[in-house]
Amino acid sequence: MHADTTRPAGSESPSLDPAEVCTLPAGGLEDRLAWIRDEILPHVVETVRLDRGLAFELAMAPGLSEKLDRLIELERECCSGISFECAASATPGRLRLEVRGIDPDTAIFRSLRVPAAPPPAGARVAKAAGIGALASFFVCCVLPVAALALLGAAAAPLASLDGPGPIAAGALIGGTVAWWLLGRRHPRSSG
Repeated sequence: MHADTTRPAGSESPSLDPAEVCTLPAGGLEDRLAWIRDEILPHVVETVRLDRGLAFELAMAPGLSEKLDRLIELERECCSGISFECAASATPGRLRLEVRGIDPDTAIFRSLRVPAAPPPAGARVAKAAGIGALASFFVCCVLPVAALALLGAAAAPLASLDGPGPIAAGALIGGTVAWWLLGRRHPRSSG
């Protein structure tokens, strides 16, 4: 597809901080990062740590190849010590942008990593329903039987939990709480 090797192979420095070698003024660097966040990052589906850099796996989209070409061209002007290579990914339907000659743990690249995607809504529903059913089973079946075995006649009022109403209510309450907790682990991004 297209490649850029602005630095000879083997001369990359793994401790290189892009902010230290960038020749853009501070405001220019912020503008460039904002452009990357707006135009490139929405297409990133995976970030892979390399020995001396990072690889960004991007979902193909109309115009993305041109945006990556533009990014490489712009970066060539201000960060000559960093190499960029863009090619088709091993995964169909993706492009891969490899950035080498940088420390992948610098603040700039940590800010460009993609968070883990939330599970699909169907998976969240299934998991919440399963947790709700388990909670209901425990509260309405296991707890009354265990209490009856341990406490005898004193636990007789718990036997009323073994009806369809309490079981359904327990499953609904347990599933709702599970749905809420699963949503908090993977909040939806607003941008």
